[in-house]
Amino acid sequence: MTFSLRVDTSKFRSHLVSVMNSYATAGAEMVPVIKGNGYGFGRDLLAGEAARLGCNRIAVGTVWELGQSLEHFSGEILVLEPFNEVDETAVTQWRKHLEHNADRIIVTVSNIDLAAVKSAGAKNVYLEGKTSLSRFGMLHFDMQTLTNFADLNVLGLSLHLPIAQPPIKVDATTEISSAFNGAALTQSMTETWNWIVLYEELSTKFSLPKFISLSHISEKQVQALKKMMQGYNFDLKIEVRVGTKLWLGEPSALQASGTILQIHELTHRQSVGYQQIDSGNNKRLIVVSGGTAHGVAMAAPTNAMSLRKKGIAIAEGISQAIGKVRSPFSHHGKNLDFVEPPHMQVSMLWSDDMNISVGDDLDCNVRNTTTNFDRVIGLD
Repeated sequence: MTFSLRVDTSKFRSHLVSVMNSYATAGAEMVPVIKGNGYGFGRDLLAGEAARLGCNRIAVGTVWELGQSLEHFSGEILVLEPFNEVDETAVTQWRKHLEHNADRIIVTVSNIDLAAVKSAGAKNVYLEGKTSLSRFGMLHFDMQTLTNFADLNVLGLSLHLPIAQPPIKVDATTEISSAFNGAALTQSMTETWNWIVLYEELSTKFSLPKFISLSHISEKQVQALKKMMQGYNFDLKIEVRVGTKLWLGEPSALQASGTILQIHELTHRQSVGYQQIDSGNNKRLIVVSGGTAHGVAMAAPTNAMSLRKKGIAIAEGISQAIGKVRSPFSHHGKNLDFVEPPHMQVSMLWSDDMNISVGDDLDCNVRNTTTNFDRVIGLD
């Protein structure tokens, strides 16, 4: 029961190089983000791809992802989730990994209690500023109160920016606005600049590295920030952490698929599946690899803000009410209907297409960040 991800290796790797070079041209170093399920590829496989790119640093999501990353990547590893002394189980993991790999691990710090980080064995840290994402980070005032860095090696400032960046009115001079060179003066750009100004003062006062690590920022925005810094004689280097845009930014290079394991020809109306669904007028039942354990038909919640999205949600609800639910599996571009909700490892589908045979692969539209593939073909 194999659920696969096929990768056009040449197209995929060309895209990786293109993204890295694009940020380098803009004036920033790219750090690959390898977290969660490894964007569907697996974290160990992506660690190898990062090494192939020549990267000397990667970023992972949590301390629980450190062990595998330390094993499969020989460079520095930045942990994005901040150290938190109240999570005692996580602190135990921190101590375990820092005991032998403190030189390779970069700890994100989001509060002023640097002594707690030091006591866990940390050496290298980023100071994280709070942004409009409103998740982790120190406030401007908090960071200004720092006077003792507990003999930690502060590498720079880290900011985690929101994805949605609507333009807002800001108090900015014509000089500042024009310096962004056409880049939208969004909330995240404005708050990033405010943090840069603060960190420039802090780094000068305490002789800290002139370095800032950012997420969810485009090459054009990097160029705008660089131009701003030049205008004010700020000499901060920029690092950009890139995940989805890097690994999933060339969707034509990726195709998920399940293998048809069984086809049942129905000679009469009957009940089928766990829920004993009435077959009605359907004559062929297809059993294909790929179920909820793989992430099939599983999706993260979304905000149905637009009329179109609300209309789709209503239409899907009506389809479910009458027992006709479209699956993400397709044959020659046509989606097949589910017999019933997908099982853990397989899905049951309706199709009267006689061109579909046992052993064929059906394309499947899935979200890579919530999918677990049995194999990845092309990068193995």
